Amino acid sequence: MKLKSYIFRWVTLVTLLPATVLGIFASYYVQNLYYQNAADDIQRNLENISAEVSRSLLADQDLIRKLPESQAIEQFLPVLDAARSGKRHPDYTAKLFKLSQFLQQYQSVISLFDIFRIMDIRGNTLLKVHFGQQSITRYEGFEPYIIMDKEIFLPEHINLLSDLPVNSVSFVELPQTRDEVGVEHNRVIPDLVIPLVLNEQRVGYLAVSIDGSHIDQLLELAARLYDGSLIIAEIDEENKLRNGQILYEEKHLLKFAQLKSIINKIQNRDDGLIWDAFQKQSYGSVAHTNAGSHYYYMEHFPYPDSLTSWLMVSEVPDQAFTSVFERIRIGIWLLTGIAVLGSLFLAHFASRSISTPILHLADNLKTYADGSYGRKAVAVKTNIDEMQESSKSFIYMAQKLEQEQQERIKAENRLIQNAKLASLGQMAAGIGHEINNPLNNIRTLSRLIRRDIDKKINNTSHKIAAAESQDKDLYTMLDDIKSLDEEVTRASDIVQGVLSFARQIPEKEFTRVNVIELLKITEALTAQEARRVKVQLLGMDRLYDFKTVMIMGDAGKLQQALVNILLNAIYANAHKHFHTDNAEASQIELSLSVHKQKIMISIHDQGDGIDEAIKEKIFDPFFTTKEVGQGTGLGLSISLSIIQNHKGQLSIKNAADSGAMVQITLPLCA
Repeated sequence: MKLKSYIFRWVTLVTLLPATVLGIFASYYVQNLYYQNAADDIQRNLENISAEVSRSLLADQDLIRKLPESQAIEQFLPVLDAARSGKRHPDYTAKLFKLSQFLQQYQSVISLFDIFRIMDIRGNTLLKVHFGQQSITRYEGFEPYIIMDKEIFLPEHINLLSDLPVNSVSFVELPQTRDEVGVEHNRVIPDLVIPLVLNEQRVGYLAVSIDGSHIDQLLELAARLYDGSLIIAEIDEENKLRNGQILYEEKHLLKFAQLKSIINKIQNRDDGLIWDAFQKQSYGSVAHTNAGSHYYYMEHFPYPDSLTSWLMVSEVPDQAFTSVFERIRIGIWLLTGIAVLGSLFLAHFASRSISTPILHLADNLKTYADGSYGRKAVAVKTNIDEMQESSKSFIYMAQKLEQEQQERIKAENRLIQNAKLASLGQMAAGIGHEINNPLNNIRTLSRLIRRDIDKKINNTSHKIAAAESQDKDLYTMLDDIKSLDEEVTRASDIVQGVLSFARQIPEKEFTRVNVIELLKITEALTAQEARRVKVQLLGMDRLYDFKTVMIMGDAGKLQQALVNILLNAIYANAHKHFHTDNAEASQIELSLSVHKQKIMISIHDQGDGIDEAIKEKIFDPFFTTKEVGQGTGLGLSISLSIIQNHKGQLSIKNAADSGAMVQITLPLCA
């Protein structure tokens, strides 16, 4: 991969991509917060609209509540009292005309009231004023006076009127209004009815019909948040005709003042989406995914002392929430595109500034690899401090490598010399062992002959003097046997010296030894053999945590012991490697710990471990599990002797997972 592409990739991955993802994520996060706050604002807006409608209806009730106190209505109360008894008042016509004039004038001043009705105690209309004019429709009945609407014969309606509270305006749907608008239609707001009382006796009722035009004006002036569209539906579980009927819908220009069809209901809107949501919760929102909008709704009770309520709904398009953030996200992508182009431009020029000195440095590396460094090296000229430091580091590395090469050659020579000494020691041990056996036999036989001569001398000492000459011969033979035994002993001591030389028993005085440096040298001496048999030594890097760990000892002997043990571990791993045909390098784990004035060196291999049958023999001299001609069996014996002479301990056991674990414990310097 070219440097330009590499720089561009990492600039994109490290800066542009995270910034873009963070920006997009932040936009969605803020959009969600904005949506939640907007939802609360819309619900509060619906509450404010509901409160305004309630105040308007309360104002209407207050106006109607004051009407019975007017002089015209008070003067008409005796007429209603006479009608209650089934009689006609003598001033019926005059008082009716005067009341009609008053209501017409009142309606012309306050136009929000559509129809005034004065009804008797049975609910029949004695006076009806509509649009500022008295109704001219007349109905003959059983009563002694003319009524303006059809006569009422519904006992339940009469009972409903009789139960209305005095001095209170109630909302009642009068049958006269239902008959007037037709069966298929109705008014939005029920009639407002207040009982008329004379001498604490209910004599009739004042009924007022409101067309709702003033509520339409109020709703038109009310604020619409986030381009919302208002819908109002009536909820009346006791009246199936009105339950769910849409009273106001801004999008379809349906007003309160218009007559409403009983079939235009909220249950039929959007497959009952709003209605189903309202049935589960009276306050909340629901998404209309097909139309890309949300419905926010709440239940409002406009009529005091009535279970009839309104479902206030605000339909808000999702675009009102997302449009701003969509533009922000488009801006983020545009900025990302511009940044990508800028990154390409930057990567091009940055790569040229960096690649040229890097190529020069690479040429120097090739020159050094060809063995002609210093003669053909190209000078690295750059203003980049890091590249200059890299060039200096390369020169330093080359010098150190040359030094290490010389040290490695010396170490290899020492290793070869040690191998020669080890071979010489193995040969000496073999020769000494072979010589020691006949010497022991000669010593045994000489002692037997000496014992027999001693017996003969003791037996002849009690006989006659004639045997003195024979005794002299026996004593001469005894002296010869003693001389022979002494020579055998001397030869045995010589062989023992040879064996001692083979076993490398420490003879020097102990000095301070740094175990860390000793382990480093040991690793260097065995590294080549480890590589040859594909064994990897681990744990050396962790030893650098210890700067110095000092003990008293003979560095050469300790190094010999460590080399023997580490080579045994390497051969154990190599044996397993060769038998499994595994192409991967096996591993040896080396560790060092310091505790209570002692150090412990642990070497863990991945070999087959120690067979329990030979566990007690592994430290015996000349005991080996190798094939004939590949070992003398003196390695562990010599190592044990060296460690013990250093007042330490050497133990070998099978590891829990696999292989063997060698642990060497040595005392620290006092």
